[in-house]
Amino acid sequence: MLGKLIKNDMRAAARGVSNVYLAALIAIAAMGICLFADVGVGKVIASILLILVSIATIIVTIVATLGEFRKGMFGDRGYLTHTLPVKGPTMLFSKLVTSFCWIVISYLLVFFCAWLAYYYWMGESSDSLVYMISEMLPELGMPEKGVLIETLVFIAIKGVFLIIVFITEVFFALTLANVRPFSALGGFGSVLYFFASFGIVVFLSSRAEKLFLTAVLVNADQSLGFTTDPGAITAIRNAGGASVTLTQVYVEIIAAVVLFVLTAELIDKKINVK
Repeated sequence: MLGKLIKNDMRAAARGVSNVYLAALIAIAAMGICLFADVGVGKVIASILLILVSIATIIVTIVATLGEFRKGMFGDRGYLTHTLPVKGPTMLFSKLVTSFCWIVISYLLVFFCAWLAYYYWMGESSDSLVYMISEMLPELGMPEKGVLIETLVFIAIKGVFLIIVFITEVFFALTLANVRPFSALGGFGSVLYFFASFGIVVFLSSRAEKLFLTAVLVNADQSLGFTTDPGAITAIRNAGGASVTLTQVYVEIIAAVVLFVLTAELIDKKINVK
């Protein structure tokens, strides 16, 4: 049953994001044509459009998938959804997987488009502005290009986990806004409950980071390390390396589990379908 739920939810979400993905594919195709045809001005315009469309893709995907959750669980289709012979946690997990998959797809699309734009901007010439900036990174007090790229990869992986937390926070806020007496605030309540849960999680993460700091180290020679010592992080950065803290991820994953359980409990016992 879970597989069928995910399949149907993926299809429903696809209807809301299909247009923006079509625009992204057109922009990517235009970029490719300009690159192979060596059309200078066209390449510049296409690369800029590529970045803008990819950013729009993330925004539209988030709005569409989370809007689909609200409509499917608490809107006109809510009555049909809650007649299905499945428990709240199963329905919620299906929605979580669907939203996560679509947002990650848009997330990867941004990286792919950024890579294409970077490929163009770097070009094959050392006269490229991006090339010159990349060569000046150490003089600007930043890690060299290889260290920076490796660090960005870890930040991107960290971002994937934070996406899960973001989705559970939104799901919790939308669900709480459909529970009496919290439903009295209407749509404003959803926004308020989201920022309240978001603020609490961020506060707990920052406090935890002060109590037990953990981080991945990217040394100047691009080798990796792990530390719980703030002094080691400072030393690595002074030596031309970089670091990515992990404590926030641990805390927010725990928060995501707690919010998921609370949301599932509310769906099973407390919500009011409109």
